[in-house]
Amino acid sequence: WSGFYKKALKERQNQLKLAFPNLFPPTSPLISKASFLHSPSSGSVSNLTESASDVSIHRNESTSDLSSLGVHEERFPITSLDEHIADNMIENCVGTLGLPVGVALNFNIDNKPVIVPMAIEEPSVVAAVSGAAKTVAQFGKGKTFYTTTSERNITFAQVVILDIPDDRLDENEKKLNDMKNEIITYANQYCQNMYSRGGGVVNLVVRRIKKNERKIRKNQVVFDSPSSEWLVCHFHIDVCDAMGANCASTVAEGVAPFLADLTNGRIGLRIVSNLCTERIVTASFKIPVEKMKYKKFTGEQVSRGIIEAYEFAEDDVYRATTHNKGILNGIDAVALATGQDWRAIEAAAHAYAASGSSETVNEPVKGHYKSLTSYWMEEIEEEVDNQKIKQRYFCGEIKMPIAVGTKGGVLKTNPVYHYTLGLMGHPDSKALSAIFACVGLAQNFAAVRALTTEGIQRGHMSLHARNIAIAAGAPSHAIAEVTDYMVACNRINLNAAKEYLLAHELHSTLRKHLEGNDSQSSKPPSMFYFEEYVPEGEDKNNRITLNIAFQTLTDQPTNIEYPTGSNDDPISQLLFGNKDYTWITSMLNVLDKFQFSTASQGRANFVLAKKLKLLSMLINIITTRLMTYYPKQTTRFIERIFRHSKRPKSTTSSSLKTKTQQPPSIEKYLLRPISAHSVPSSSGLSWSVPDTGIFRKNILDISDDVKNLSDPTLIQVGFPLLLALWQVFELRVVQWVGHSSLSSSLLEEQRKVISSIVSSPIPPYKPSEVRPPVIINGTAKVQEPPYLNSFNRFIPIYSKRFQVTMILLCNAISFDPTLINSRRIKFLLTLGSYLEWELAKDHDLGRLGRDLMLIQNQNQKVSHDGSIGNGITNSFIIW
Repeated sequence: WSGFYKKALKERQNQLKLAFPNLFPPTSPLISKASFLHSPSSGSVSNLTESASDVSIHRNESTSDLSSLGVHEERFPITSLDEHIADNMIENCVGTLGLPVGVALNFNIDNKPVIVPMAIEEPSVVAAVSGAAKTVAQFGKGKTFYTTTSERNITFAQVVILDIPDDRLDENEKKLNDMKNEIITYANQYCQNMYSRGGGVVNLVVRRIKKNERKIRKNQVVFDSPSSEWLVCHFHIDVCDAMGANCASTVAEGVAPFLADLTNGRIGLRIVSNLCTERIVTASFKIPVEKMKYKKFTGEQVSRGIIEAYEFAEDDVYRATTHNKGILNGIDAVALATGQDWRAIEAAAHAYAASGSSETVNEPVKGHYKSLTSYWMEEIEEEVDNQKIKQRYFCGEIKMPIAVGTKGGVLKTNPVYHYTLGLMGHPDSKALSAIFACVGLAQNFAAVRALTTEGIQRGHMSLHARNIAIAAGAPSHAIAEVTDYMVACNRINLNAAKEYLLAHELHSTLRKHLEGNDSQSSKPPSMFYFEEYVPEGEDKNNRITLNIAFQTLTDQPTNIEYPTGSNDDPISQLLFGNKDYTWITSMLNVLDKFQFSTASQGRANFVLAKKLKLLSMLINIITTRLMTYYPKQTTRFIERIFRHSKRPKSTTSSSLKTKTQQPPSIEKYLLRPISAHSVPSSSGLSWSVPDTGIFRKNILDISDDVKNLSDPTLIQVGFPLLLALWQVFELRVVQWVGHSSLSSSLLEEQRKVISSIVSSPIPPYKPSEVRPPVIINGTAKVQEPPYLNSFNRFIPIYSKRFQVTMILLCNAISFDPTLINSRRIKFLLTLGSYLEWELAKDHDLGRLGRDLMLIQNQNQKVSHDGSIGNGITNSFIIW
């Protein structure tokens, strides 16, 4: 899960689908045809979930997403509540509210890895919890959180019996205790389902609570009472895996008349109690003190600071309130994401903090509100390398009542909870409460660690600035740069964000847009990881990383990592050849120096531009290697993708809609020479990318491709990795490149590059053929020989493999948006076409001697048709 937070939203969703194939079965592709189109596999009409993209929204060139490019998006199932369901859940329903749902990573609980969903609007909470969990998983004793839960899930039901005189309290208390078994048997009639599952009422406790004297207000009417104590029956109910509130209230109301008859009293309240002191959960960890170092602080400094902060919260109610609020930041977020009664959890937590056990020697003072967590340092003698040494540990623990349920309630009403609980492995209620406790402890540990070291504002305000940028109206592709601006000038407010947007003419464009609206596998995924090398001492915040999950077609997942210069494993050598980590990073550095100079300052999204260059480069390398070893299979694979895609169409008006076209072949689909003398369109390009082929679910059916192959590993790994890289490229372009024409040009250019690699640019011909002259104005003109026409056709196809145009378009991402228009994009395409041929000539001339030696001395073939799979492709030799 490394680098998960750096991924685009759709990438994260795709990775969850790969990691949890049983939870998110591949019943339909991520991106499919609209519901009125026929399914390519069955020919029947697709029945897809209605999505937001079904609603027509007018967009301009400053915004871009999948639906704006003509692509129908199927909803990820963790989404907002359906209004019809909501209307049946509460009274007077008028709509629904949404909250972001994130996943907290790195948790190892009782030696079991857990992914935790969290629904919360506050920034930094998910990141803080994940960071603290990572610290425990890396350095904690046992590398895990340890938890304990109560033996049974006991919920209390209270029945208050009134009007019992003081002289009859002893008598009635004894009668209730003597008839305990009969009362329990009677009460179990009102929870028969729970009783049949091994739960139900298991105990009755009769309590007498002395009434306090109360302040009498002026003109207050005071009611006389015959007793000075409350007589209360506490029913202890084992609610199994339910939260239990409804069951407890049902039992209380059902048994109340029976108790009234026994005591000749009057029944008062009969209701559940949310202070569930028999559902106490603890979570703890131990970390060696030297491993507690954080930022520039030593482990000793961090440990002591956290302990001092905890002790202050124990002694000061003002600090304790905020201390515990931080704990519940994490717990409430998990409760919201999993359909739990977070209000009951909050109430129990605060009541327990005010009246529960204390770590001080003295008994807790009534009303003294304390910390739910505790921290201390201990020294343990351990044996290391046959020697006994004293090891100091920093210890953390949380202890609190948590009532949660995994059965009943709203869990079946809202289908989202099936997926959020599924991410955690569908735990029972005890395991779920343990997860809650670990999240609360992790959140508190992270918050107090930050508070006692560098403070929380530095990290928190950067995330807070993102929300300010969104509130100011920044489109998704501009949020990063608006955030950077506010943090850099230390003005994180709405006015600063709007100033930035206005200065770049993004805000006015967005406002105009807004006002214009009227209203396969069950196997774990394989992983590809790339991390750019940054020399020691240089800024690592802009370091490029890629963490790509792709479908596993081999027996076991394949993990390819490039954090260092290593390229030793066989599959990496097959996929990348001599283009190892050192070559890739050096090429990235070269491309960094290949920039345009513009009159205005560039945008803050140069990291996106660099990442797209890296993705395109990797796609190019892998496709070339696949063509070298398996040209026929690779060509068929790319052909399958293009068969389900349609080409963007240029029109004279950006408002015209593209008509449906038959999917042509690879070469017709993409390759069309660009004339350097053509006049750029002044009206712009209308791009449409309906039903992108790379997102079709049946693309990776490679059974025919690997048939009769002795070792199909390269195809089994190469095809899904190529597909995943391509998908990530398109998703990032669509989500984060703001200009629609530029984003469409990037998508189209990448397809051109891939097509050029798998194409055979020169068709078969017979050099002996002589074409007869033609008569023009009475004069015989000799026609050009067919092989010259073939070579002219070869030039734009072959040179496209050097992807200069792609680099130019990626650089344009960091332009001031006002500089981007259709005319300039057309210029970049023309310039790129020219530079690609110049680069191809220089490249091939430099290799000419080597290639001729290979042909002469090693009998290597020449690719006469320009295809990579048919031998050496050198434009000078082909010429």
